[in-house]
Amino acid sequence: MEKAPNYTEKKQRSIIEFLIVVVIIAIMMKLLVDVFFSQQAKITNTAFVGLAQSFTSKVNVIHGQWLMDKQPHTVVLNRLNSNVKESIHVNEMGWVDSEHSSLACNKIWQQTLAIPLQVVKSKVIAIEIQKNTIKNGRLCRYSIANGQYFDYRSDTGKVKQG
Repeated sequence: MEKAPNYTEKKQRSIIEFLIVVVIIAIMMKLLVDVFFSQQAKITNTAFVGLAQSFTSKVNVIHGQWLMDKQPHTVVLNRLNSNVKESIHVNEMGWVDSEHSSLACNKIWQQTLAIPLQVVKSKVIAIEIQKNTIKNGRLCRYSIANGQYFDYRSDTGKVKQG
C-alpha cells in the first residue's frame, strides 16, 4: 500500500521539476529577445553610418571622374567585375544631382548607391530641404526612424552626418 503515495509524490516532484525547467527556459528566452532587440538598434545605427560613408565615397568618386572626363553633364562609371556601365547625372559643379524637381533626393540616392531606400529593416526617408542660401543646388536629408540622418549638398558635394 505504500507504493501509491510514493508514485504520487514522484509524479508531483516531476511536475514541479518540469515547471521549474519551463520557467527557466522562459526567462532565458526573454533575455535573448531583449538582447536581440537592443542589438538590432545598434546594428541599424552602424549600418546607416556605413551607408553615409559609402554615399560620401561614391559622390567623391563621381566628382573625380567628372574632372578626369573634362566635365560632362553625365558621368559614366564601370562597375567592378562587370560590363555594366552606370550613367550618373551631375550638375555644372560636377556633383551628383537630379535634373528633375520631383523626388530629386530619391533619384540622387539611387544614382549614388543603387540600392533601395532602406537600411537593415528600417526605411530611409529622403527629403529636400529648401534653403535660400543654396543657390545652385539642393540640400537632401536622408534619415531613419530613430532620428539619425545625414545631409547632402549638391552645390558643394558635402555630406554631413547629424
